Order: sequence, then C-alpha cells, then structure tokens
Amino acid sequence: MSLTMRLEYLADGSLDCPLIRLYDFDAAAATRLRRLVTSLSDGSVGRVVLDERQKITLVDGCKLALVGGASDHGVVRMAASNQFECVLTPASWANVAEIIEPFCEPGAPNGFQWLDETSDISLLLSPDGLW
Repeated sequence: MSLTMRLEYLADGSLDCPLIRLYDFDAAAATRLRRLVTSLSDGSVGRVVLDERQKITLVDGCKLALVGGASDHGVVRMAASNQFECVLTPASWANVAEIIEPFCEPGAPNGFQWLDETSDISLLLSPDGLW
C-alpha cells in the first residue's frame, strides 16, 4: 500500500462505470480522508479539493472536490474534462464518514464501499482498487 491515495476516473470498462475511485491507500490515508469528510458534515468547511488537503496521486489528472450543499447532487463533471465535484448535504457527508471508518483501522480488510451513488457517476473507496 501507498502512503498516498490514488484518484482515478473510469469512464467505462465495467457495468458500474462511470465512476471515480479512491484506491491504493492504507489506514492512515483513510483516517485523513475521514477527517476531511467529517469537516464537511459538521460545517467547519464547505469545500475540500482532495489533492490540496491530502496526499493524492491524480491518475490522468483527475481532480475531485468534496462540497457541502443544500441538497445531494452526487458527483458531477466540471467544465474541465477530468475535474469533478461531489456535492452532498452535511447529513450525507456524515454517512460517508461512517462508511469510511472501517478502513481507518490498522489491518482493515480489503473490499470496497460505494461512498456515493446519487448521480450517474459513482464514488468508490477501495484499498486495493478492486470492486
């Protein structure tokens, strides 16, 4: 596993596509991600650009901002082709933080979790990149 986390947009290749996956990470990286998501759920921040706040390897320049909103919009593509935002309410971000929690434990099992499937583009968390 890496000390960082990888972020990648997959347009096709699976029936689950399109999706953005966060993968190749350890418990410490998952814990940092959970803290960022918690800051959205408690309203202490309104927007987090992942590669500015966490060590992220951007695969093919994919960028993702996590945004607190008045309603759930899920992952949306921005004007730039490989830039995205995931817009969720504070309550939904609190749910995402709970989903991330098991990955924060040392020796956490592999496997995966869908962090959001609100829009046509899903958000996947997978330590080994598989689902």
